[in-house]
Amino acid sequence: MKTRKIGLANYLAYGSGDFLGAGTTALTAAWLLYFYTTFCGLSPIQATLIFATARVLDAVISPLMGFLTDNFGITRLGKRFGRRKFFILLGIPCVFSYSMMWVGDMGFWYYLLTYLLFDIVYTMILVPYETLVPEMTDDFKQKTKFSGARISMAQMSAILASFLPGVLLTHFGKDNAVSFFYASLVFSVLCA
Repeated sequence: MKTRKIGLANYLAYGSGDFLGAGTTALTAAWLLYFYTTFCGLSPIQATLIFATARVLDAVISPLMGFLTDNFGITRLGKRFGRRKFFILLGIPCVFSYSMMWVGDMGFWYYLLTYLLFDIVYTMILVPYETLVPEMTDDFKQKTKFSGARISMAQMSAILASFLPGVLLTHFGKDNAVSFFYASLVFSVLCA
């Protein structure tokens, strides 16, 4: 692989991809159980059943997505877009499915299906994204800088995800579920 000069903009652009990984994970981990049980009428058992079902699904779709992206380069679309880029591009408009998880007063099945849908979108983007660096450069220093940019952006997005709902709850009122929808919408836009 030919080494080319890569600038700060390249590192930051790559790192921003982990807003999806770290940002949505932090927002979900910190607030979704509270949201489901406080604003959606789900019991703790129902809410955790949603999370457990998603982990079972992920145990199947993550290796499947890895297999698909590893072998996609031999297809017509893979030759045109690359074996990883196609799935990332396909997933970008689907990122807005994240906000669908944060709509209040829906039923158990709605929350289960929207969570599973986002889990599929998350996997469709992050599995190929996480394998890009070795395909972008052979240079060890560049790989290290890409990884550092990714971790830095991930930390910034996790801090924002942990902080933003509290600010919105203060603004809209602690009994207003729309705060979470707006927080998820901010992350959907940042991730897209």
